[in-house]
Amino acid sequence: MFTLQVQAFLYIMARITSFIVVVPGFSHKSVPGTVKVFLSLILSFLVYTRSSEIQVYEELLLFMLAVVREVIIGLTMGFAAKLIFSAVEMAGQFIDFQVGYSMGAVYDPASGATSSYYGRLFYWMSIMVFFMLNLHHTMLLSLMDSFQVALPGQVGFSGISLEGILFLFSLSFKIAFSIAAPMLVVLLVTDIVMGLINRSVPQINVFMLGMPLKSLLGMVLFLFLASSIMNHAGKTLFMMSEYVTKAVEMFR
Repeated sequence: MFTLQVQAFLYIMARITSFIVVVPGFSHKSVPGTVKVFLSLILSFLVYTRSSEIQVYEELLLFMLAVVREVIIGLTMGFAAKLIFSAVEMAGQFIDFQVGYSMGAVYDPASGATSSYYGRLFYWMSIMVFFMLNLHHTMLLSLMDSFQVALPGQVGFSGISLEGILFLFSLSFKIAFSIAAPMLVVLLVTDIVMGLINRSVPQINVFMLGMPLKSLLGMVLFLFLASSIMNHAGKTLFMMSEYVTKAVEMFR
């Protein structure tokens, strides 16, 4: 009986640990591994105490398949939440490309990838809004509620749909464009005007004039639109629990 209880606890911990490993805010390299482990243990214990009957197996193969399923569910939920933050960062990268800052992208040791200036700025703005609005509480509640939607200890992936995965990815691009659109439109108009000037007065070095002008214009636009960008990011992050739930429902 004790072995079966441990098995049920491992199902829960596998999902929670895999979720925390990838979800923004908790998966960052600045968060000590000890904190992640203790958080996983505490949340797993809380879920275990409120869980009803959990399917357990005596066969090792079925047990391993059930653990793999829980890991995949946790990773899917974590990546669904991460897509929202990535969408906000992508909006900044669109602006960087339009301004010309993408040429100066640098390696970010925290994420293990190259990042641009506005991309990193937008990402940390979204993290700040995330904790300011206590959305980390909502996200953890969604994680705990997922055990009522997709019961732990099951074997099989019959509920996974390609449509749900494509929805999450298309949603991230939609969010990115909606956040970056105001600045992109102004910068695009600036490019058109600079092109017309180049055709009208070929003696002017538009490239040398355009780079500092677009950099200055980008900073001014950001200062004017920072509050609206944060409001938009906050509204998007508020819907994160809904997106995480959609990801869990694929395993129902």
